[in-house]
Amino acid sequence: MNGSLLGVLGAALVLASGLPWLYLMQRSRIPTDLRAFVAASAVAAMLGVAAFAMGTEGLGSVAAAVATVGGLAFLALRAGSGQARLTPTVAVGKPMLELTAHDDTGAPFDLARLRGTPYLFKFFRGHWCPYCVAELRRWELEIRPALDAEGVAIVTVCADTPEHIRAGRGKHGLRAVVLPDPDLAITDRFNLRNPKNFVPKPPAVIRPLPIPTTILVDAAGIVRWIDQATDYMQRSDPGRVLAAVREMLEPGECPQRIGRSIPHGGRSARRSGASRDPESAPVR
Repeated sequence: MNGSLLGVLGAALVLASGLPWLYLMQRSRIPTDLRAFVAASAVAAMLGVAAFAMGTEGLGSVAAAVATVGGLAFLALRAGSGQARLTPTVAVGKPMLELTAHDDTGAPFDLARLRGTPYLFKFFRGHWCPYCVAELRRWELEIRPALDAEGVAIVTVCADTPEHIRAGRGKHGLRAVVLPDPDLAITDRFNLRNPKNFVPKPPAVIRPLPIPTTILVDAAGIVRWIDQATDYMQRSDPGRVLAAVREMLEPGECPQRIGRSIPHGGRSARRSGASRDPESAPVR
């Protein structure tokens, strides 16, 4: 077997695993068991390296490069996808933090003005992150009408600059207040900074980002549910978020838990939130 053939086989393997991955990613349905994808990427990378070692030419060299780069890129992204396990500053059953900031248009925003309205407070990494974009798109398409009917607002926080937020809104179409947090000041208030992330975006390949997290707050300003991702590639099904909202709105019901993010509406690991003394200083 010559090197060019190995390169073609490796490239075919990258495509065979990569295309289904892109399909699942666009629908925010990445499975929890990724062993098949990891194995396929590792084998593809090895075939690409072996192809170069044996000698390739023409299209065989291109195929070997696709196999090597594609396989190693997926393995690197997968290795950095885990999120730190942190206890948020807010806790279920406790008041939401006071927060003043500016939205992406520069207008002042104060969480206090939402008193009397239940809302979802959503941290996401940025509009460059396809997993975040897919999740927010599903929120808009699948549960936004129900949230509107229940009178539930949405406020989001991301690490993008105001300019990047305005440029990226069309990717997901979510109608929500967006608070820029490029220096992670808001993220740090909530203790949701993941200390290390692999980010395929200049100027830094590895930089801190928010842990994807959803905080559900009732009309009285009390935190009722927290959904915190353990892997940025995997997000909770929108139906699970809507179920938490509806449970909160039922008279006498108060979910006392923090849910770890599991896709497809699966059962989550649960634990009680431990509170800290919230600070009330504005974030600007």
